[in-house]
Amino acid sequence: MRKLALLALAMVHLPAFALSHVDLYRTEVAVDQNESNAESAARIAGMKEVIVRASGDQNAVNNEAIQKALSRSSNYLAQFSQSKNGDQTTMRMVFNDRQIRDLFTQAQVPFWPANRPDVLVWLVEENRYDRTIAWEHSDSQVLAQVRQQAKTRGLPITAPVGDFDDITGIEVSDLWGGFVDPLRQASKRYQADAVLVVKAQGEQLRWTLYDQKPVMLGQTRQAPLVGSASGDEAPTEMVNKLSDYFAKKASVVVASESSESLKVHFSDIESGVSFFVLENKLKALSSVASLDILTIQADTVTFNVHLLTSAQEFEQQVNSMGLVLQLEDSVMPSAQSQTYASQDQVKSELAGGALPLETNVEVEAISMNGGDVPVVAPQRVLNFQWQGQGVVPEFDEAETSSTDQE
Repeated sequence: MRKLALLALAMVHLPAFALSHVDLYRTEVAVDQNESNAESAARIAGMKEVIVRASGDQNAVNNEAIQKALSRSSNYLAQFSQSKNGDQTTMRMVFNDRQIRDLFTQAQVPFWPANRPDVLVWLVEENRYDRTIAWEHSDSQVLAQVRQQAKTRGLPITAPVGDFDDITGIEVSDLWGGFVDPLRQASKRYQADAVLVVKAQGEQLRWTLYDQKPVMLGQTRQAPLVGSASGDEAPTEMVNKLSDYFAKKASVVVASESSESLKVHFSDIESGVSFFVLENKLKALSSVASLDILTIQADTVTFNVHLLTSAQEFEQQVNSMGLVLQLEDSVMPSAQSQTYASQDQVKSELAGGALPLETNVEVEAISMNGGDVPVVAPQRVLNFQWQGQGVVPEFDEAETSSTDQE
């Protein structure tokens, strides 16, 4: 009995790990029956929500590879169903977690792991001359909006329950005045990773984030983060800023090669112009996520092509360009010595007419996204002969007008 008591006492003093596991890949989207392709639009909207939630980056959906993948959203869907509530139809979707992570690797988009910090939210609302704390079950529109956006962004939040201990443990004036000691005492009972104090006056929000466990409030010199937002969307804006902050701290970019990749040789690349035309044509294909230059030897360029589709579809799209002649496949041997060079070096050499190269210069693992990707085991290589020597590069209109202005 004494041993059990000692064990229980020891457990009380063990640190509590409050990180919450977020379901990143499940979403529910309203279906607008007035749209011509309502289900497809809902599927794309759902995939966008999942991408933002899993990456922690609202701009991730603008990535070129992500844009291509969105047009094939059904390929990433694991489960879906529809339900109806009155006149409103919604689509419930679960996206394939492995495919989404592979897409992030291909697009070099950051991934925010599913185990995320839980934020304890103390919300004080001022209504005329009355100030009240929004408890877990309070009928607070601000808290409801915060919860909804936090769910969308995948940021776990907890509101205080508002029981006897909460009501007697802290005063509205303590929160409004920013007094840390009573905040620490009232927050310690919650297994949170950070504490957020929000003061709402009409459509104006002012917030203070203590990015530390409640027990550490006031015990360190770590300065809190402060911010403000106003308007109807102030709660949404606040949650977005907080989500961006936590995502930036924890997100990682997986730089390893995707399993969905293919080695491709292009011969008869007789000039830098031909290289740039070929590169742009390949990057524009809907089957291509990104390109890595593996080697440049004489008039032959070898790419590692990260795919969004099957290798067969990529082959068809390359042939449909009408600028290549497909040759027999080959096998790439294991990499021997590797000479690394910067992307700027290669671009500079090509722009200066350094193709064909007079000597064999291997440019290994130069990523179009700026990172290095190692060449690994032997594998199938597609071979094409370039037939587009007379084709000139296509320039973006905005880019051209900007250059003219300069």
